[in-house]
Amino acid sequence: MTRIRTALAGIPEGVLIALAAVLAAVLAWRIVVAGVDAQRRRDDATLAEAVRRPAGTPGADVALRQRLVRDPADAATMLALALQLEQQGSREDADAAMTEALRLAPADLHTLLPAAEYYLRAGKDREALAAMRRAVDASPSEVPRKLWEVLVAALDSGRYHAFFVDIAREDPPWWSAFFRMATSRAANAAVLDSVFASRASAGVATADEREWMVSRLQRDRQWARAYALWVNGLPPDRQQRIGYVFNGGFELPLTKHGFDWLVSAQPGVTVAAGFKEGMAGQHVLQVAFASTRLVEPPVYQYLVLVPGRYAFEARARTDLESWLGLQWGLYCDDAARAARQLFHTERLLGLADWHTLRAEFAVPADCPAQVLRLELANPRGEARAAEAVPVRFNGRLWFDDVGVRLLDSPQGG
Repeated sequence: MTRIRTALAGIPEGVLIALAAVLAAVLAWRIVVAGVDAQRRRDDATLAEAVRRPAGTPGADVALRQRLVRDPADAATMLALALQLEQQGSREDADAAMTEALRLAPADLHTLLPAAEYYLRAGKDREALAAMRRAVDASPSEVPRKLWEVLVAALDSGRYHAFFVDIAREDPPWWSAFFRMATSRAANAAVLDSVFASRASAGVATADEREWMVSRLQRDRQWARAYALWVNGLPPDRQQRIGYVFNGGFELPLTKHGFDWLVSAQPGVTVAAGFKEGMAGQHVLQVAFASTRLVEPPVYQYLVLVPGRYAFEARARTDLESWLGLQWGLYCDDAARAARQLFHTERLLGLADWHTLRAEFAVPADCPAQVLRLELANPRGEARAAEAVPVRFNGRLWFDDVGVRLLDSPQGG
C-alpha cells in the first residue's frame, strides 16, 4: 500500500474530472452492486436486513454496530457499516469504517471491489486505484471484465501515468492480459507506447506485448514509430538483413506480424514457405488454392519506402487454373484518400516455369507507408486497385527473391 501511494504522489491534487465521472459516463460501472450482492449471499439474514435498510432510517446502522461489538474482526459487517454511513452522509465515519474493512480483509475481492467504487464516488482516485490493483493482484481470474475496463479507462486518461508505469515495471502476472486489452481498446496510443517503453527498459516486456504494440501503431498509421519498434525487436542478425522487403527470399520463418509477411486466413487458401525445384535458396513462398474464391489478398507486407524511384523484382512459377489470374500490386496506405496504386505486375495464371517479374515505380512524398500484396489481376489493366470479381482459383504459385531496389532518390542520391 505504501509503495502504491508513493508511486501516485506526483498526481495533482486538483484533478477536476474525477475517474468516477469517467466511469459513470463511459462505462456505467456498478461494481458496488455486484460486490454488495455477493456479500449479502454469504452473510446471514440479520446482516442482509441491515444493509437493505434505506438511508436515513433511524437505527439503520444499529444492527451492524451490535454485530461488530460481538465480532470486531467481521470485515463483511464493517464494509456494510461503511456503506450505510455513506448513505447517511456521515463521510468521516464512513471513511474510518472502510479503512478498517480493508485492514481486516486486505485481499478479499468482495471487499476490495465495493471499496474501489466507494472511493470513486468520493472522488478519491488514488485510493480507488490502489483498491483495484489489490483486487487484481488477489484474484486475477475472478476479476469482472468491468474492472479491466475501468483500469483501461484510467490508463487511457493519461492522468495516472506514474501509477501504471510502476505496475508495468513490477511485472505482475496479469499485466500482459491487461495490456492486450488496452492496446485493443484504449484511444491514447501515446500512453500505451510510453508504458510499453518503460517495461522494455526494465527488461520485462514480452514478444507478444511488442507485437500488440506494433500492430496498434500500424492501425493508427504511426508508421515510423511502429517500424522502429518492430526492428528493435528483431534478433541482431536479422536486423542486418532487413532490406526494403523483409524476408523476400523466405529463408526465415513467416512470423505473420509487424513488417514481415502477413497472411489472410481464408478457406481453401494455404500460404507457407516450402520447397520447389529451381529455387535460389532453401525455401520459396507457396500459395495454394483448392478451387476457391479469393476473398482478400492472401499475402501482403507493409513497406516504409522513402520518396524516390524504385524497381520491384521477383521470381515466379505458376500452375494455376483461373480465367483472371493474380498480380503483385503496391499501394500507398493512406486512410485520407482512395488507394493509390504505384505499380502492378503482369498477370499470373496458367502453367509457367520460373520467370522474372519486374516493374519500376515512384514513391511520392505524401506516401509514408505502402502495402505490397498479391491480389486479383485487374481485368482492365489500369493503374488502379482491382475490384472484387467472381472468380475461382485452383492450383499453386511459387515466389522467390521478392525485393525492391532503389533506382534514384529525388535528389539523385
